[in-house]
Amino acid sequence: MMQTYTIKLIGKQEIADQTVAFVFEKPQDFTFQAGQYVVMTLPKLAFPDNRRGIRSLSIASAPYEDTLMFAMRITDSGFKQTLNTMEIGDEATITKAIGHFVLDESERPVVFLIGGIGITPARSILRQAVRDGSKRRFCLFYSNRRPQDASFASELQEFPTLDYHCVDTLTNQDAADRCEWQEERGYICDHMLEKYLDDPKSPQYYVVGSPVFANAMIAMLTGMGVEKESIKQDPFTGI
Repeated sequence: MMQTYTIKLIGKQEIADQTVAFVFEKPQDFTFQAGQYVVMTLPKLAFPDNRRGIRSLSIASAPYEDTLMFAMRITDSGFKQTLNTMEIGDEATITKAIGHFVLDESERPVVFLIGGIGITPARSILRQAVRDGSKRRFCLFYSNRRPQDASFASELQEFPTLDYHCVDTLTNQDAADRCEWQEERGYICDHMLEKYLDDPKSPQYYVVGSPVFANAMIAMLTGMGVEKESIKQDPFTGI
């Protein structure tokens, strides 16, 4: 049986429209690598849930931090509705950290292709890279429908100690027009990568988003000649 931990809710904050970050106490013996995820179980459901109150959640905080953060867009799922109504001090159960969506040991440039709330493991990786004094080059392509949908938006604009660039793009043209959006528009595409990357075939790619988004990104990359071994995909469900 996989080891489990009981964690206590100590804070929550809205980080984008209908998107909430939940902060829990971190057990002293809990360790993980940036980019990994856990399976969380809510012991008492306040709303019906067809998956019995169990979800896989990427860790949004970095390993060096003394709390655990998880973030999600609040939908009508019983799990999310229950978690959103939990009070400070309420508890949940998580497994040990699992997953291979972590930095490799090379010095290759890292490119994140992220859709929406899929940003959580990338945030963990970037924050830990700052702490570790990484010299690698990082580029984040972050796709959202509207500006208010972008989680951790201001934090992700720059990490001064990293060789880092953030490319934000909006897929909702009307929303971009209304706010006089000055960055990229439309879906992440090969032309966008070629605009910002010296050699799009050379980086290690990390892809996170809905299944439709992830499949489109992987098809784009393979169509550009990027080797499959250079693409990592997070097992994101977002539901």
